[in-house]
Amino acid sequence: MVAARLAFQFSWRVAESFLDIRDTVNVGFVGGRIRYIYINGEHAMTLRPTTGLFTIGIPMARLIKNAEPSPRFRVIVKGDREIKGSVLARDVIDMDPSIRPGDEVVIVSPRDELIGTGRAKVSAALARSLEYGEVVRVR
Repeated sequence: MVAARLAFQFSWRVAESFLDIRDTVNVGFVGGRIRYIYINGEHAMTLRPTTGLFTIGIPMARLIKNAEPSPRFRVIVKGDREIKGSVLARDVIDMDPSIRPGDEVVIVSPRDELIGTGRAKVSAALARSLEYGEVVRVR
């Protein structure tokens, strides 16, 4: 069930990568339903009951980054500095053109090094035209 949701939200490559590591995955239940996913004991995802989609943490971001070629599901930002709170339009170098508002994204440096995760606030097309403003809300 988790892999099917990952295939819907991201891609089959991400779902297959998740199935490859299923021996290291633990599932946390709340009220008899799946809510939290842990990889090697580290919080990887939370299932949002309102939408049925996952919010991702760093372990899942690593898996997505390794499963998909750049720039899939990525927002590439300037420099290697740590980003807290928001990724602003002036910091964005490039991003996956298929990103829509509300999508979970992986934030990376120009060398494709993982910086963080977040939720897109605007589409990729709009982000390219912005000079200022919030593009991604960082977790």
